[in-house]
Amino acid sequence: MQSNTQGNAALEAAVATIAGLLRPGAVVFYRIGADHAPSGFELFGLAESMHRTWLQRYCALDPMHPSRSVQQRGNVLTLDGELPAALREASAYWLHFLKPYRVVDVMEVLLREEGRAAAAFSLLRFAPDAPFSACDIERMHVLQPLLEVALAATWGSEPAMHAPRHGTSLAPCLTHREEQIARLVRRGLSNKAIARELDLSPPTVKTHLLRMFRKLGVSSRTELVGALFL
Repeated sequence: MQSNTQGNAALEAAVATIAGLLRPGAVVFYRIGADHAPSGFELFGLAESMHRTWLQRYCALDPMHPSRSVQQRGNVLTLDGELPAALREASAYWLHFLKPYRVVDVMEVLLREEGRAAAAFSLLRFAPDAPFSACDIERMHVLQPLLEVALAATWGSEPAMHAPRHGTSLAPCLTHREEQIARLVRRGLSNKAIARELDLSPPTVKTHLLRMFRKLGVSSRTELVGALFL
């Protein structure tokens, strides 16, 4: 519990530093598994409904998805670099997701462990704010190695979830709340303890678990942990 608390404090301090230097409208921290799948999302200022829409409809279309970005040598990626303005009106991701949510820019910051991208931050700017400037990008290049050192224990203490396969297709993505519950199940917490931790009612926790069982094709908490973490 102590290492988890320290990790949370380090993450909150990192987000506060990013907010002070770059003034993003929202920040998302996530872990990257060996299969390059993002998981363990922590949302700071981003509406859960927007995140859910991304998970359910646009994750695979994201030009800055880890499966694409981890192959690059750079650690600070920009929307302009991955989806230039000249190409956006032909992009479903821009037209049907970013533009309706009034996103004007996105910056992806990869954090590496022994060369492998192990976690990342997504920084979003919304209209009427301006896109990130060259100065903002340079600041993040300076900050990135410091974030890497400060947060190494954070992604080490919480393993990334992987996307289990059923036949030839990936299982449906879990929502932010379902991921939170899955991690607490992995720690051995009961439904009542999870409810206290997340300020939910026990019946709500049970409903989330049953929905997760259906999504993943499992029938017990042990199978749930095995499907997501082993």
